Amino acid sequence: MSGIEIVARNPGLVLLWSFGLFMLMHVHQYLGGVLAAWRSGQTLDAIMSGTYQDHRTVLLRGLAAIGMGIPLAWVAAAFLWGRPIAWMGLSFRVELLLGGLALGLVLPVIVALVLRRLGLATMGRAYPGDRWREKGLMLLGIACTALFTGVGEEIVFRAMAAREVALIWGWPLAVLVAGAFFGVVHLVSRLKSLTVKSSLWIMVSSIAVSFMFVAMYARTGSIWLPIGVHSAWNFALVGVLGLPMDNQQTKDTDVAVFWTRLKRNSWLTGGSTGMEMSPVALAAYALVGLLFVVL
Repeated sequence: MSGIEIVARNPGLVLLWSFGLFMLMHVHQYLGGVLAAWRSGQTLDAIMSGTYQDHRTVLLRGLAAIGMGIPLAWVAAAFLWGRPIAWMGLSFRVELLLGGLALGLVLPVIVALVLRRLGLATMGRAYPGDRWREKGLMLLGIACTALFTGVGEEIVFRAMAAREVALIWGWPLAVLVAGAFFGVVHLVSRLKSLTVKSSLWIMVSSIAVSFMFVAMYARTGSIWLPIGVHSAWNFALVGVLGLPMDNQQTKDTDVAVFWTRLKRNSWLTGGSTGMEMSPVALAAYALVGLLFVVL
């Protein structure tokens, strides 16, 4: 940004304030939960905990994520963060978003096929029977939530945290700091089920995926490629492969295009932490990240 001086910020304050904005973006979860509880006749606790879930509740929560979560993310980035949009790489680039969506859909399918080839996964075509409408609405809700997650997390962990840290210490340390930050936030969301092993695995995978996303971000100068990849990856896990996202399985196992079963209790498949944390996925993050660094 010519004519605008960018003054470095204290990294600790950067992480603290960006986490606060991250929490602000997620206020939509309560709106979506209230709407879903009202429409389904269930309690708010049943909706928020995932005890009750159907196509209407998934759709309403997804629409709340799009209708409230993404605007909140934009307010946080454009007004509350106090940096130029162009400097953060938030100027919209449709070609990078579309390219990211395509890459994000392909990568998890490749990882699943590699696991299948290794004898660690089985896959097949899922059939919704006569419930096409319900399945379609549920997939739409999953897609909306995945898009919000990609937008919100990439803005916070890359366009805010990594960008600010890179200004002081450079991109290599930004990968580590922002990746650890990303991992800690995900640890907090899973406190009840954490073990030392799963905590370590989450941190390692968070830094690995941070390398891929930061490499894309630094090379293109835009956050829209990481947003596309992140959003589509999340959707592909649940909506295409029928796998849990962050260990949260949809109650309706027939919603996905395919069904995928991973070998249970194998660290090669990610174990209880999910396929996105398997060594094959980590290798995919590293390879894609290296391509953006080298090419």
